[in-house]
Amino acid sequence: MWPSGPPASTPIWLAPPLAGQGTTFASAAWDYGVDPRWSPAISNTESSKGAVCFRPYNAWGWGNASWSSWEEAIPAHVAGLARGYGYTISWEAAKKYCPPNAAHWYSATLAEMNSI
Repeated sequence: MWPSGPPASTPIWLAPPLAGQGTTFASAAWDYGVDPRWSPAISNTESSKGAVCFRPYNAWGWGNASWSSWEEAIPAHVAGLARGYGYTISWEAAKKYCPPNAAHWYSATLAEMNSI
């Protein structure tokens, strides 16, 4: 994805409580070969950038998953994307990630990715 190495961070797009985690997102994306915009965009769709989490540090709506910090959660989420959904957003990934509302999820997440 990046010809000369990982990006230093994702843009200032992140808002509290995920503000300051750009490097964590970028590093995880580099490590797993995932589009660096995808996990942050999902966090917006699922929890308003981590503002409304169902479980601790679960900004992505992943069922009963919880973590002890953003530094633990972000790489785990990105690894899960790579393992189970692919390396960037797709219609197939949207149908798997949010089956009851895939069309809305896909368009909302893609719009956020395009804004990053």
